Amino acid sequence: MDKKNFNQGLFLSAVGSFWWGFFGVLYFKYISFAGHIEVVVHRSLWTAVTLLVTTIIFSKWKVFKEIIFNKKQLFILFLSGVLIFLNWAVWIYAVSSNQVINASFGYFIMPILSVFLGYFFFKEKLNKKRFVSISLVLVSIVYIFLIDFKSIPWVGISVALSWGFYNLLRKKYQCLQI
Repeated sequence: MDKKNFNQGLFLSAVGSFWWGFFGVLYFKYISFAGHIEVVVHRSLWTAVTLLVTTIIFSKWKVFKEIIFNKKQLFILFLSGVLIFLNWAVWIYAVSSNQVINASFGYFIMPILSVFLGYFFFKEKLNKKRFVSISLVLVSIVYIFLIDFKSIPWVGISVALSWGFYNLLRKKYQCLQI
């Protein structure tokens, strides 16, 4: 990967995170009267409608049929859909119950969790920096448990686990495509 693509990816990732973290919080706070499960169900249904419309517009019925009739791919996509549903539900719950910092903790530790999952499931290399990063995340979680017994950061841990395993399944799905 060249430096230009890396910098563009870094920039787009930062913009996406800002968009989701800032405007997403404002939006979900504004509609929190509806309840977090109702919001995530609406979001899921409208996402499905959007995907159907784009499948029609871009004439992707062949790809759609290939996925539907491949049970292994369909199962992986179903599980990843459940995980992203859980991630959205926990995030929207966190916003509506003023636990954004707790949920943000989950998004903060998720990249390190992804490194660990890549090492464990895909046998990716774990250099010294990655090992130290994983260790620091584990120490921080244990520290939070020991210092603040009143509130186990289940929201943050749920966000990190659901997003991390979602990414793992999507990578597994991509490996099946190659």
